[in-house]
Amino acid sequence: MRYKDTQNALAAGHRQFIFTASPGLPVNVLAWGPTWVRFKDAYNTYPISTNMKMFSMMVEGIYTEKSPDASGQ
Repeated sequence: MRYKDTQNALAAGHRQFIFTASPGLPVNVLAWGPTWVRFKDAYNTYPISTNMKMFSMMVEGIYTEKSPDASGQ
């Protein structure tokens, strides 16, 4: 994602992103500021803190859970 897009998504309240290394699992943002992000992924026991630019390069987009089809299948 682009730096500004990531900041705008966080400001809009999104806290789960698609991690480039594991597209099926979300990255959960625990805290963030204008230039930094603290997040937790499925592979690490402890939270990771990094700058916003690096985090933006590590995520592909906003994570959304897939809902079942309307037909119930």
